[in-house]
Amino acid sequence: MAVIGIEFTSGFAQVLFTVLLVAIVIAAFWVFRRLRQGEAQLASIRRENSKLRNEIANITGWTTNGRLPEDWQERLRNDKAAAGGAMPAAGSEAPREPVLVAAHQALAAVEPPFFASSDSAEEVTRAHKRIVDLIEGLAAERIDPVPALANGDMDKLLCLWRRLEAYFPDREQTDAYGFAAYAVLELLKRSQVQVMAPRPLSVESVKNCVFTTDDSEKLRDIPRIRTAAFAVNSRFTNPQGGEELVIDCERPGWNGPNGRKSPRILILDRSW
Repeated sequence: MAVIGIEFTSGFAQVLFTVLLVAIVIAAFWVFRRLRQGEAQLASIRRENSKLRNEIANITGWTTNGRLPEDWQERLRNDKAAAGGAMPAAGSEAPREPVLVAAHQALAAVEPPFFASSDSAEEVTRAHKRIVDLIEGLAAERIDPVPALANGDMDKLLCLWRRLEAYFPDREQTDAYGFAAYAVLELLKRSQVQVMAPRPLSVESVKNCVFTTDDSEKLRDIPRIRTAAFAVNSRFTNPQGGEELVIDCERPGWNGPNGRKSPRILILDRSW
């Protein structure tokens, strides 16, 4: 009986070992396949992003240092007008705001901008979609830009643009958000409205802004933002009275015929 027990146990161990080995091989194959799929998707996104950047750069003359030429709006209008004249859509007119049409296409082509692993995918995706819909409505002239600014409908676009520009200039969303923001600023400028959205890591005075230390989005927990903020703050050695380092623009301000509103900016406090 002892011999039978040993043989049974040994046979059972062999079967168990074989099952585990097969499971490991299957798991390894699945992981390898997922990695290959992820690499393919990443390569596809990079190709599309490169095409988008090249198209915007070719149309607007966007330079390598990220600056737009003064006549970029006119260049884009002319390009869209030429395209519309070459291939007119049946029963439709050329868009009144071709710059915003291009900005809408650029935003719709990128993924929502996540900044931390704790970000809610649903909230970030919803905010991105609202911005895409906003630009589409402005381009179609269904939305009046001045009331939209006053109601806070443009806050997310302008603030995310500034955050991406300052801390994440290498991301695919940065160009698209910047393109859309510049188009909106130009549209508001034609209505004699000047937007004030201080760039993070710049210095602003309490005379021009409303300061807050309520880091509701927990930006202090994002390594790239925290490192950049402390690096710049360490060089900010001789602040004037009422001056603070801008960590994030939480709400843009504006100045126009119907009044003025100060931007609200996040500054450092002990929680950092």
